[in-house]
Amino acid sequence: MPDARDATCCVCGTVPAAWASKVCPTCAKTVCVKCGHAAYGRTFCSIRCAEFFFHGDGEDDDRES
Repeated sequence: MPDARDATCCVCGTVPAAWASKVCPTCAKTVCVKCGHAAYGRTFCSIRCAEFFFHGDGEDDDRES
């Protein structure tokens, strides 16, 4: 069984019910549905994680031909 600290929302610090918590697919932090950022059919802990998930880190754009 997970520790209660693992279920704490990384944004607001509350411990939501199991149905109201999500795990960010980018950084694996727990976020509640009120604080989560919905994008691309998933719930992220922040806009930054959502953009990183979809666009990546940009390393492919910086390589020279």
